[in-house]
Amino acid sequence: MDITKAKKIIELSKDNRSILLTLWESGQITSCIKEAEAKKQYCENCRGDESLCNDYAEYLKGKGYQATEIELGELGIEESLPKFLEGRQTKPSATAPVEAEVRPETAGGTEP
Repeated sequence: MDITKAKKIIELSKDNRSILLTLWESGQITSCIKEAEAKKQYCENCRGDESLCNDYAEYLKGKGYQATEIELGELGIEESLPKFLEGRQTKPSATAPVEAEVRPETAGGTEP
């Protein structure tokens, strides 16, 4: 899914596990779980609204997870993705004009 279609993103963490909970404009909820020690990561999807997303986040907080809601929108810092992409765009550089090579057999004559 296109991350610009995300309405809300919450990162929850506890011990060596983190959960990234994303609510999409389409009414989809994605829960991606990453376990640091096992070096595993897996995701699940289900249909839901903001209320269900919030209820699930509250349920996880009740289990001891610390939650951080991730702000959506452009970052104003140098490390932001838009600034990185802006820096990678190639800008046309000025080049010296190339002179055409004149061959003696075609100079001043007509083409066969």
